[in-house]
Amino acid sequence: MKICYISNSAAPSKNASSLQTSKLCEGLTKQGNNVLLILPNTGDLKKNYFSFYNIKSRFKIIRIKFFKKFPTGIYYYLYSIVSILKSNFPKQDLYITRNFFTSLLLCILKKKHILEIHDDIIVEGRIVQFLIRYFKTLNFKQVIKIITTTHSLKKRYVEYGINKNKISVLHNASSLTPFFSKPKKKKKLNIGYFGSLFKSRGIELILDLSKKDKKNNYFVYGGSKNDIYLLKKDYKNKNLKLSPYIPYSKINSKIKKIDVCLLPYTSKVTVSGDVGDISKYTSPLKVFDYMICGKLLICSNLKVLREVLKDRKNSLLIKNYNKFDKWYQVIKAITKNYSNYEQIRLNAYTYAKKHNIVWRTKELMKI
Repeated sequence: MKICYISNSAAPSKNASSLQTSKLCEGLTKQGNNVLLILPNTGDLKKNYFSFYNIKSRFKIIRIKFFKKFPTGIYYYLYSIVSILKSNFPKQDLYITRNFFTSLLLCILKKKHILEIHDDIIVEGRIVQFLIRYFKTLNFKQVIKIITTTHSLKKRYVEYGINKNKISVLHNASSLTPFFSKPKKKKKLNIGYFGSLFKSRGIELILDLSKKDKKNNYFVYGGSKNDIYLLKKDYKNKNLKLSPYIPYSKINSKIKKIDVCLLPYTSKVTVSGDVGDISKYTSPLKVFDYMICGKLLICSNLKVLREVLKDRKNSLLIKNYNKFDKWYQVIKAITKNYSNYEQIRLNAYTYAKKHNIVWRTKELMKI
């Protein structure tokens, strides 16, 4: 099958959306499909796309060179038009996109496509919101399926009048190499965090924990070199190791050295640019990465995350997650007897290994 994925995201980059797109395209290619990825001419273009994302099964990429920054305003609409024209649309069997306007154009052209949705429609422009809410464009037959990453997001779009049978839920999935190790006796645990350094991701709590919890080592991977430089000026405790963002191709080796992974989200979770709020609908990729590597995951007890995470079954969920002492008490308990949490780690590993990127790609293609 000839499949074209049209993406607006910068790539290669640290954006989760770009990573997810790359791995889906790789998965589709492994299944024998002829895949074409359309991208704007943005991202760290000096780096090799396939090496950055550790992609073995390569696919064709076309960059729309006119768009040298993320397409917004009128360029958002122009990008969709140019992308479809560049894709040689009469010869494509199926399109996949996250772009609502691209979806509308494909409906007009009577091209079958799948629309992946990762957020509420309120993040879109007024024109797109108007078309979806009042003309119910997502119910058009050319949209053969809508994929949401959480049940809460599906429910939201049903409220907008979208046929619930048209929406399928596929949580995010990891493409990391599965890894599980038996607990070893050690004097100090390695506690880690990988990701953005936004306040909404709880970075300040992690840094404060490292100051108070001298019994363990803390590792933070994320942000720019300048971000790390500024943090090192304020946090000089020897048990804290700060490093800038590392590409996905190097994540496996770093996570293997970690015993406990933290996800201390606040009640408002921002995205790239430290804007918006995805706390009601988010399905963080790093949750599945931590699980597939057999790590003990401690996470804020957000309702949407409980679609996958179960307290004391595959993770430890902090109910009063805004309170520092609640996190500290849990970490103290783990430090006393880390081996007691092996079954929780194993449950997480088993789930993520079964529901990995291969599984997700196959489920999508069953549609």
